Amino acid sequence: MKREELKELGLNDDQIAAVMTSYGKEVNPLKEQVDSLTSERDNLKQQVSDRDGQLDDLRKNAGKNEELEATIKQLQEDNKAAAAKYQNDLAAKEKGFKIEGALRDAKAKNVKAVLSLIDTEKVSVQKDGTLDGLTDQIEAVKKSDSYLFDAKNAGQPIKFGGNFGNGNNNNGAGKDDIASRIAARFAGTAE
Repeated sequence: MKREELKELGLNDDQIAAVMTSYGKEVNPLKEQVDSLTSERDNLKQQVSDRDGQLDDLRKNAGKNEELEATIKQLQEDNKAAAAKYQNDLAAKEKGFKIEGALRDAKAKNVKAVLSLIDTEKVSVQKDGTLDGLTDQIEAVKKSDSYLFDAKNAGQPIKFGGNFGNGNNNNGAGKDDIASRIAARFAGTAE
């Protein structure tokens, strides 16, 4: 209702003021209620929109959490595999060092050459650190390729002697022909 409409009906200004006051008393609470309900409706729409956004975020995060959990699980498995590989590599190197040490102790001249003749897969390291299955293989290599190991009589001198085709082995009763010739040369009495 507007004041112009009331003037057209033939009401004077005092009557229009009284009608507007009465109208305002009834309409203003309704306007306030409508404004309140509109505000509440807009607020609820915003809350629904916020909740929908939160649900979308939760769905996305739930997917991410599944991906994150899968990634974490994969990383844990990778770490376990890497730790196991590291332990196996460490055990293999320790086994290799022990085998090489045992070959040196067995007086191998060339450890790498002897190592190529040994099946290291058949050798195992016991809990006390000893090697199982190596002694038999070393003995077999010593029998088949003894030149790869130092001889047990390594400290004995080499003997020279024999007839080297000069037909003169009577130079000094049992002395070696080569040794007597060398001695004679040093003495200046070379033949």
